[in-house]
Amino acid sequence: MRSSGVKETLKRKFNFRWEVLDVIIGGKSTIDSVTGFYIPTLEAAEHFIRNYGFDLENPIEKAHVQGHFYEALHFIKRYFLFPDNSEGARLEIPKRIHDLTDVRELFLMACYRAPNQLEDSHGTNLRNWACSVLKVMHTVAHLDQDLRAPYFPEVQKQILDRFYKHVRRDETGKLYLGDRDTDPNRVDLVAFETKPKKSRDSTLIKLLHKPENVAEDIFDRVGLRFVTPTRLGALQVIKYLKDQMIIISPNIKPSRSRNSLINMDEFKVQLADFLAHQEANLSRVLPQKLPELLNEQMINKLEAAAIAQVVSPENPHSSEFYRAIQFTGRQLIKLKNPLYEDLRNLKVVSKSKVLDDDLQKALDRIDLKHLQKEVRFFYPFEVQVVDEASAHENERGVSAHGEYKRAQLQTAMKRVLGVLMARQEGT
Repeated sequence: MRSSGVKETLKRKFNFRWEVLDVIIGGKSTIDSVTGFYIPTLEAAEHFIRNYGFDLENPIEKAHVQGHFYEALHFIKRYFLFPDNSEGARLEIPKRIHDLTDVRELFLMACYRAPNQLEDSHGTNLRNWACSVLKVMHTVAHLDQDLRAPYFPEVQKQILDRFYKHVRRDETGKLYLGDRDTDPNRVDLVAFETKPKKSRDSTLIKLLHKPENVAEDIFDRVGLRFVTPTRLGALQVIKYLKDQMIIISPNIKPSRSRNSLINMDEFKVQLADFLAHQEANLSRVLPQKLPELLNEQMINKLEAAAIAQVVSPENPHSSEFYRAIQFTGRQLIKLKNPLYEDLRNLKVVSKSKVLDDDLQKALDRIDLKHLQKEVRFFYPFEVQVVDEASAHENERGVSAHGEYKRAQLQTAMKRVLGVLMARQEGT
């Protein structure tokens, strides 16, 4: 074997494609890849697509892939490019990509070694554009294949109903958590809010700005927010939810719990000292005044337990001034399978009717044991608890939700367009 042949063999044998290994075993996201795919032929592209999960020989699946392609183009234009986005990149999607009728060709353009694919006749970087479109297509595909999506209205109802049952108003119109006005465990509220369903585009932006850009990793599709008069009230809300088993601690996702409201270590020390002092002085306080006194002093202790300014490494778009307690729980959702009941009723009716022989045989072949009577799965929901003063601060300046969404969009845009934006900026 000639030396050139040996070199080529060694090169193929030990070409690990480090950027791909970084995704598989290094914890990096494919969305941040800048080198593109190595898929130099239509056959290789079709093989990749088939193993991804779509059979292009199937007209329906082929239409789905083509639909993902068109949605990706529209999404990029609307959210990442000027003038649809006034802060978007001043770029245009190449005509060669716009006019594609065979999605396999997009993979050839994305191939970092494919001949004549780096630039078109106008000098446009096709490889980076193709990679950007494929990144969005990948995210759209995961969003579309979420089996739980059709059940969302019922999922939302089952989760929120557990909370709604405990939120009431007293005779004066004040909101509270509890069984009745005189409930000793009553927790006063300033507000109780539930999150509306995210739009499809909003969900795509959220997925694209996250390293784990798959639909299963959105934990706040169902969200609730409690606003309390004081920080003490925030802790009392969590205690109430726990005591009433509205939230179940084993079903909390630990990595999603955040507390930027109260320095719990400091508060634990203050609380222990406070309780020890009160026990020693109980005889000096009238019993009817004790709850009011304890509550007032506890509030002062909590307000003093300030927490250091911090930015979550998992969510860098959160302002360092943002104050809240939030956590993610999971609830077992139970949904009746309407198809089971319909088929069962149909089989019962068929026994008392004279049907066509072929139809009767088809009904007889239906074995209901192969159908689930009930669909069950765990679904995440996010709870946020904040005191009134912090809630007002959170809505101001850099903490405002609009600024948060803007930063999120900018991150998604930079991750998708990547090198294209760098070239535009001349860096």
